[in-house]
Amino acid sequence: MMVKRIIANSVSEAMELVKQDLGNDAIILNTRQIKVGGLFGLFAQKKVELVASVEEHPIEKIIQPVKQVTAELQPTKSVVQSHPSMIEPLSPKIVSFASRRLPEALSSYEVLLAEPALQHEAEALYDLLVSTYYKTNDVRQVEQAFIATVTAPIQVTTATSRFIMVTGPTGVGKTTTLAKLAAYYRLTKQQTVGLITTDTYRISAIEQLRTYADIIDIPLRVAYDLQEFEQAKVDLSDCDVILVDTAGRNFLDAGYVEQLKKRHDFSETDVFLVLSLTSKYRDLEQIQQRFDQVPLSGFIFTKADETTDLWSIYGLTKKTQLPVFCLTTGQEVPEDIIWPTSAEVSRMIVERGLR
Repeated sequence: MMVKRIIANSVSEAMELVKQDLGNDAIILNTRQIKVGGLFGLFAQKKVELVASVEEHPIEKIIQPVKQVTAELQPTKSVVQSHPSMIEPLSPKIVSFASRRLPEALSSYEVLLAEPALQHEAEALYDLLVSTYYKTNDVRQVEQAFIATVTAPIQVTTATSRFIMVTGPTGVGKTTTLAKLAAYYRLTKQQTVGLITTDTYRISAIEQLRTYADIIDIPLRVAYDLQEFEQAKVDLSDCDVILVDTAGRNFLDAGYVEQLKKRHDFSETDVFLVLSLTSKYRDLEQIQQRFDQVPLSGFIFTKADETTDLWSIYGLTKKTQLPVFCLTTGQEVPEDIIWPTSAEVSRMIVERGLR
Protein backbone atom coordinates (compact mmCIF):
# COMPACT_ATOMS: atom_id res chain seq x y z
CA MET A 1 0.00 0.00 0.00
CA MET A 2 1.27 3.47 -0.90
CA VAL A 3 0.40 6.28 1.54
CA LYS A 4 0.82 9.94 0.66
CA ARG A 5 0.34 13.18 2.59
CA ILE A 6 -0.92 16.18 0.61
CA ILE A 7 -0.98 19.79 1.80
CA ALA A 8 -3.06 22.22 -0.26
CA ASN A 9 -5.06 25.43 -0.03
CA SER A 10 -8.44 23.66 -0.14
CA VAL A 11 -10.03 20.24 -0.03
CA SER A 12 -10.76 20.49 -3.77
CA GLU A 13 -7.13 21.21 -4.59
CA ALA A 14 -5.94 18.40 -2.31
CA MET A 15 -8.34 15.93 -3.93
CA GLU A 16 -7.11 16.90 -7.39
CA LEU A 17 -3.49 16.34 -6.33
CA VAL A 18 -4.40 12.94 -4.87
CA LYS A 19 -6.06 11.93 -8.14
CA GLN A 20 -3.00 13.07 -10.11
CA ASP A 21 -0.53 11.25 -7.84
CA LEU A 22 -2.42 8.13 -6.79
CA GLY A 23 -5.22 7.80 -9.32
CA ASN A 24 -8.95 7.35 -8.95
CA ASP A 25 -8.59 4.25 -6.76
CA ALA A 26 -7.07 6.26 -3.91
CA ILE A 27 -8.75 6.06 -0.51
CA ILE A 28 -8.90 9.12 1.75
CA LEU A 29 -7.65 8.19 5.24
CA ASN A 30 -7.80 11.55 6.99
CA THR A 31 -8.51 15.22 6.35
CA ARG A 32 -7.80 18.09 8.70
CA GLN A 33 -7.10 21.82 8.77
CA ILE A 34 -3.57 22.90 9.68
CA LYS A 35 -1.53 26.10 9.88
CA VAL A 36 1.69 26.47 7.90
CA GLY A 37 4.49 29.00 8.08
CA GLY A 38 4.42 32.18 10.07
CA LEU A 39 6.70 33.32 12.88
CA PHE A 40 6.12 32.08 16.43
CA GLY A 41 2.60 31.10 15.47
CA LEU A 42 1.80 34.48 13.90
CA PHE A 43 0.78 35.09 10.29
CA ALA A 44 0.44 31.34 9.65
CA GLN A 45 -1.62 30.30 6.63
CA LYS A 46 -4.55 27.92 6.90
CA LYS A 47 -4.06 24.80 4.79
CA VAL A 48 -5.77 21.47 4.37
CA GLU A 49 -3.82 18.29 5.06
CA LEU A 50 -5.12 15.15 3.34
CA VAL A 51 -3.72 11.65 3.84
CA ALA A 52 -4.56 9.12 1.12
CA SER A 53 -3.55 5.60 0.21
CA VAL A 54 -3.76 3.27 -2.78
CA GLU A 55 -3.07 -0.43 -3.22
CA GLU A 56 0.01 -1.15 -5.34
CA HIS A 57 -0.58 -3.73 -8.09
CA PRO A 58 2.11 -5.42 -10.18
CA ILE A 59 1.86 -4.05 -13.70
CA GLU A 60 1.41 -7.48 -15.24
CA LYS A 61 -1.77 -8.03 -13.16
CA ILE A 62 -3.23 -4.84 -14.52
CA ILE A 63 -2.43 -4.98 -18.25
CA GLN A 64 -4.19 -8.26 -19.03
CA PRO A 65 -7.58 -7.38 -17.43
CA VAL A 66 -7.52 -4.01 -19.19
CA LYS A 67 -6.99 -5.66 -22.58
CA GLN A 68 -9.79 -8.12 -21.87
CA VAL A 69 -12.26 -5.41 -20.81
CA THR A 70 -11.33 -3.28 -23.83
CA ALA A 71 -12.10 -6.15 -26.18
CA GLU A 72 -15.40 -6.89 -24.44
CA LEU A 73 -16.49 -3.26 -24.67
CA GLN A 74 -15.70 -2.86 -28.38
CA PRO A 75 -19.21 -3.91 -29.59
CA THR A 76 -20.83 -1.51 -27.09
CA LYS A 77 -18.56 1.30 -28.23
CA SER A 78 -19.66 0.79 -31.84
CA VAL A 79 -23.36 0.90 -30.90
CA VAL A 80 -22.95 4.06 -28.81
CA GLN A 81 -21.01 5.82 -31.57
CA SER A 82 -23.77 5.08 -34.08
CA HIS A 83 -26.57 6.14 -31.65
CA PRO A 84 -25.31 9.20 -29.71
CA SER A 85 -28.83 9.94 -28.42
CA MET A 86 -28.54 6.86 -26.20
CA ILE A 87 -25.91 8.61 -24.07
CA GLU A 88 -27.44 10.10 -20.92
CA PRO A 89 -25.03 12.31 -18.99
CA LEU A 90 -24.57 11.83 -15.25
CA SER A 91 -26.32 14.37 -13.07
CA PRO A 92 -24.06 17.06 -11.61
CA LYS A 93 -24.85 15.71 -8.13
CA ILE A 94 -23.51 12.23 -8.96
CA VAL A 95 -20.40 13.69 -10.54
CA SER A 96 -19.83 15.87 -7.49
CA PHE A 97 -20.18 12.94 -5.12
CA ALA A 98 -17.87 10.80 -7.22
CA SER A 99 -15.11 13.37 -7.17
CA ARG A 100 -15.85 14.51 -3.60
CA ARG A 101 -15.64 18.13 -4.67
CA LEU A 102 -18.17 20.78 -3.81
CA PRO A 103 -19.52 23.14 -6.47
CA GLU A 104 -17.49 26.32 -6.76
CA ALA A 105 -20.29 28.34 -5.18
CA LEU A 106 -19.97 26.22 -2.04
CA SER A 107 -16.18 26.13 -1.84
CA SER A 108 -16.21 28.09 1.43
CA TYR A 109 -17.77 25.05 3.14
CA GLU A 110 -14.79 22.82 2.36
CA VAL A 111 -12.84 23.92 5.43
CA LEU A 112 -15.94 23.39 7.58
CA LEU A 113 -16.30 19.79 6.43
CA ALA A 114 -12.67 19.19 7.45
CA GLU A 115 -13.36 20.24 11.06
CA PRO A 116 -12.39 17.54 13.62
CA ALA A 117 -15.71 18.10 15.41
CA LEU A 118 -17.52 17.07 12.20
CA GLN A 119 -15.56 13.93 11.43
CA HIS A 120 -18.60 11.70 11.91
CA GLU A 121 -21.08 14.03 10.20
CA ALA A 122 -19.05 15.27 7.22
CA GLU A 123 -20.55 12.76 4.79
CA ALA A 124 -24.15 13.60 5.70
CA LEU A 125 -23.46 17.34 5.65
CA TYR A 126 -21.76 17.04 2.26
CA ASP A 127 -24.85 15.28 0.96
CA LEU A 128 -27.05 18.04 2.38
CA LEU A 129 -24.97 20.83 0.82
CA VAL A 130 -24.83 19.32 -2.65
CA SER A 131 -28.44 18.14 -2.83
CA THR A 132 -29.80 21.46 -1.56
CA TYR A 133 -27.65 23.42 -3.99
CA TYR A 134 -28.69 21.46 -7.06
CA LYS A 135 -32.30 21.47 -5.97
CA THR A 136 -32.51 25.24 -5.33
CA ASN A 137 -29.42 26.72 -7.05
CA ASP A 138 -29.51 29.23 -4.17
CA VAL A 139 -26.49 29.58 -1.89
CA ARG A 140 -28.59 31.38 0.71
CA GLN A 141 -31.00 28.45 0.96
CA VAL A 142 -28.02 26.11 1.28
CA GLU A 143 -26.80 28.13 4.26
CA GLN A 144 -30.25 28.08 5.86
CA ALA A 145 -30.52 24.31 5.42
CA PHE A 146 -27.02 23.86 6.82
CA ILE A 147 -27.80 26.00 9.88
CA ALA A 148 -31.08 24.17 10.46
CA THR A 149 -29.24 20.85 10.44
CA VAL A 150 -26.57 22.10 12.82
CA THR A 151 -29.26 23.52 15.13
CA ALA A 152 -30.93 20.13 15.65
CA PRO A 153 -28.51 18.66 18.25
CA ILE A 154 -27.78 21.95 20.03
CA GLN A 155 -29.97 22.59 23.04
CA VAL A 156 -29.82 25.43 25.55
CA THR A 157 -30.82 25.38 29.20
CA THR A 158 -31.45 27.54 32.23
CA ALA A 159 -30.49 26.80 35.82
CA THR A 160 -33.19 24.86 37.65
CA SER A 161 -31.52 24.78 41.06
CA ARG A 162 -30.59 27.61 43.42
CA PHE A 163 -27.12 26.05 43.66
CA ILE A 164 -24.98 26.62 40.55
CA MET A 165 -21.47 25.17 40.40
CA VAL A 166 -18.83 25.85 37.75
CA THR A 167 -16.04 23.35 37.23
CA GLY A 168 -13.38 22.61 34.64
CA PRO A 169 -9.65 22.69 33.94
CA THR A 170 -7.31 25.51 34.81
CA GLY A 171 -7.15 28.61 32.63
CA VAL A 172 -10.64 28.50 31.12
CA GLY A 173 -11.97 31.51 33.03
CA LYS A 174 -14.13 29.91 35.74
CA THR A 175 -13.66 32.64 38.33
CA THR A 176 -14.39 35.48 35.90
CA THR A 177 -17.40 33.55 34.58
CA LEU A 178 -18.71 33.12 38.13
CA ALA A 179 -18.38 36.87 38.68
CA LYS A 180 -20.41 37.50 35.51
CA LEU A 181 -23.09 35.10 36.71
CA ALA A 182 -23.15 36.79 40.11
CA ALA A 183 -23.57 40.22 38.51
CA TYR A 184 -26.29 38.90 36.20
CA TYR A 185 -28.40 37.40 38.98
CA ARG A 186 -27.77 40.29 41.38
CA LEU A 187 -28.10 43.28 39.03
CA THR A 188 -30.25 42.02 36.14
CA LYS A 189 -32.47 39.47 37.86
CA GLN A 190 -32.54 41.43 41.14
CA GLN A 191 -31.98 38.29 43.20
CA THR A 192 -29.98 37.81 46.38
CA VAL A 193 -26.74 36.00 45.60
CA GLY A 194 -24.11 34.22 47.68
CA LEU A 195 -20.68 32.95 46.62
CA ILE A 196 -18.75 29.89 47.78
CA THR A 197 -15.23 29.14 46.58
CA THR A 198 -13.38 25.88 47.10
CA ASP A 199 -10.45 27.06 45.00
CA THR A 200 -8.07 27.23 47.96
CA TYR A 201 -5.05 26.27 45.85
CA ARG A 202 -4.64 29.80 44.52
CA ILE A 203 -4.71 32.78 46.86
CA SER A 204 -5.14 35.06 43.85
CA ALA A 205 -8.38 33.30 42.90
CA ILE A 206 -9.88 33.89 46.36
CA GLU A 207 -8.83 37.53 46.35
CA GLN A 208 -10.15 38.04 42.83
CA LEU A 209 -13.53 36.62 43.80
CA ARG A 210 -13.55 38.63 47.05
CA THR A 211 -13.01 41.80 45.04
CA TYR A 212 -15.96 40.97 42.78
CA ALA A 213 -18.10 40.12 45.83
CA ASP A 214 -17.29 43.48 47.46
CA ILE A 215 -18.10 45.41 44.26
CA ILE A 216 -21.42 43.63 43.73
CA ASP A 217 -22.09 43.67 47.49
CA ILE A 218 -22.72 39.95 48.02
CA PRO A 219 -21.41 37.54 50.71
CA LEU A 220 -18.50 35.16 50.03
CA ARG A 221 -17.57 31.97 51.91
CA VAL A 222 -14.33 29.99 51.50
CA ALA A 223 -14.55 26.22 52.02
CA TYR A 224 -11.46 24.06 52.52
CA ASP A 225 -13.25 20.70 52.83
CA LEU A 226 -16.67 19.09 52.50
CA GLN A 227 -17.67 19.99 56.06
CA GLU A 228 -16.92 23.67 55.51
CA PHE A 229 -18.69 23.49 52.16
CA GLU A 230 -21.87 22.23 53.82
CA GLN A 231 -21.59 24.94 56.50
CA ALA A 232 -21.20 27.62 53.83
CA LYS A 233 -24.44 26.43 52.22
CA VAL A 234 -26.18 26.81 55.57
CA ASP A 235 -24.70 30.30 56.09
CA LEU A 236 -26.05 31.40 52.70
CA SER A 237 -29.40 29.62 52.94
CA ASP A 238 -31.31 32.92 52.74
CA CYS A 239 -29.90 33.67 49.27
CA ASP A 240 -31.99 33.10 46.15
CA VAL A 241 -28.94 31.86 44.20
CA ILE A 242 -25.70 30.33 45.53
CA LEU A 243 -22.79 30.20 43.08
CA VAL A 244 -19.91 27.80 43.69
CA ASP A 245 -16.39 28.19 42.28
CA THR A 246 -14.09 25.14 42.11
CA ALA A 247 -10.35 24.75 41.71
CA GLY A 248 -9.01 24.31 38.20
CA ARG A 249 -6.41 21.59 37.67
CA ASN A 250 -4.58 19.96 34.79
CA PHE A 251 -7.22 17.83 33.04
CA LEU A 252 -4.61 15.09 32.48
CA ASP A 253 -4.51 14.60 36.27
CA ALA A 254 -6.57 11.41 36.70
CA GLY A 255 -7.20 12.19 40.39
CA TYR A 256 -8.69 15.65 39.82
CA VAL A 257 -12.32 14.57 39.56
CA GLU A 258 -11.97 12.26 42.57
CA GLN A 259 -10.69 15.19 44.64
CA LEU A 260 -13.57 17.29 43.35
CA LYS A 261 -16.08 14.67 44.50
CA LYS A 262 -14.53 14.53 47.97
CA ARG A 263 -14.86 18.29 48.50
CA HIS A 264 -18.32 18.91 47.06
CA ASP A 265 -21.87 17.74 47.40
CA PHE A 266 -23.48 17.69 43.95
CA SER A 267 -27.01 17.01 45.16
CA GLU A 268 -29.63 19.63 44.24
CA THR A 269 -26.95 21.46 42.26
CA ASP A 270 -26.65 22.49 38.62
CA VAL A 271 -23.06 21.64 37.67
CA PHE A 272 -21.75 23.30 34.50
CA LEU A 273 -18.50 22.29 32.83
CA VAL A 274 -16.58 25.39 31.70
CA LEU A 275 -14.56 24.95 28.52
CA SER A 276 -12.49 27.38 26.47
CA LEU A 277 -13.32 27.49 22.75
CA THR A 278 -9.68 28.30 22.00
CA SER A 279 -8.70 24.75 23.02
CA LYS A 280 -8.28 21.91 20.53
CA TYR A 281 -11.37 19.78 20.03
CA ARG A 282 -9.52 16.60 20.93
CA ASP A 283 -8.50 18.11 24.28
CA LEU A 284 -12.07 19.23 24.95
CA GLU A 285 -13.29 15.69 24.30
CA GLN A 286 -10.78 14.33 26.81
CA ILE A 287 -11.77 16.93 29.41
CA GLN A 288 -15.44 16.03 29.02
CA GLN A 289 -14.60 12.34 29.41
CA ARG A 290 -12.76 13.11 32.67
CA PHE A 291 -15.98 14.60 34.05
CA ASP A 292 -18.16 11.62 33.12
CA GLN A 293 -18.42 10.80 36.83
CA VAL A 294 -19.84 14.23 37.66
CA PRO A 295 -23.59 14.83 37.15
CA LEU A 296 -23.23 17.65 34.63
CA SER A 297 -26.18 19.87 33.76
CA GLY A 298 -24.55 21.41 30.69
CA PHE A 299 -21.70 23.46 29.28
CA ILE A 300 -20.45 27.02 29.65
CA PHE A 301 -18.22 27.93 26.71
CA THR A 302 -15.74 30.77 27.26
CA LYS A 303 -13.54 32.92 24.99
CA ALA A 304 -16.02 32.79 22.10
CA ASP A 305 -14.62 36.15 21.00
CA GLU A 306 -11.08 34.79 20.58
CA THR A 307 -11.67 32.24 17.82
CA THR A 308 -13.43 31.80 14.49
CA ASP A 309 -13.81 28.06 15.14
CA LEU A 310 -16.90 27.38 17.27
CA TRP A 311 -17.51 23.84 15.99
CA SER A 312 -16.52 22.37 19.35
CA ILE A 313 -19.94 23.49 20.60
CA TYR A 314 -21.65 21.39 17.95
CA GLY A 315 -19.38 18.37 18.41
CA LEU A 316 -19.64 18.21 22.20
CA THR A 317 -23.36 18.92 22.50
CA LYS A 318 -24.16 16.30 19.89
CA LYS A 319 -21.85 13.72 21.43
CA THR A 320 -23.00 14.19 25.03
CA GLN A 321 -26.56 15.49 24.46
CA LEU A 322 -25.81 18.09 27.13
CA PRO A 323 -27.15 21.64 26.62
CA VAL A 324 -25.43 25.03 26.50
CA PHE A 325 -25.98 27.24 29.53
CA CYS A 326 -24.22 30.39 28.32
CA LEU A 327 -21.27 31.76 26.34
CA THR A 328 -18.73 34.36 27.43
CA THR A 329 -17.23 36.80 24.96
CA GLY A 330 -14.60 38.83 26.81
CA GLN A 331 -13.20 39.93 30.17
CA GLU A 332 -15.71 42.64 31.06
CA VAL A 333 -17.96 41.96 34.06
CA PRO A 334 -20.91 41.72 33.76
CA GLU A 335 -21.29 42.66 30.06
CA ASP A 336 -19.43 39.85 28.27
CA ILE A 337 -21.87 37.00 28.78
CA ILE A 338 -24.69 35.93 26.44
CA TRP A 339 -27.65 33.56 26.71
CA PRO A 340 -28.29 32.54 23.09
CA THR A 341 -31.03 30.34 21.66
CA SER A 342 -30.18 27.12 19.82
CA ALA A 343 -30.67 28.86 16.47
CA GLU A 344 -28.42 31.76 17.51
CA VAL A 345 -25.66 29.38 18.57
CA SER A 346 -25.86 27.52 15.25
CA ARG A 347 -25.82 30.73 13.23
CA MET A 348 -22.74 31.92 15.15
CA ILE A 349 -20.96 28.63 14.46
CA VAL A 350 -21.66 28.62 10.71
CA GLU A 351 -21.23 32.33 10.00
CA ARG A 352 -18.00 32.51 12.01
CA GLY A 353 -16.67 29.46 10.18
CA LEU A 354 -17.47 30.92 6.75
CA ARG A 355 -15.58 34.15 7.35
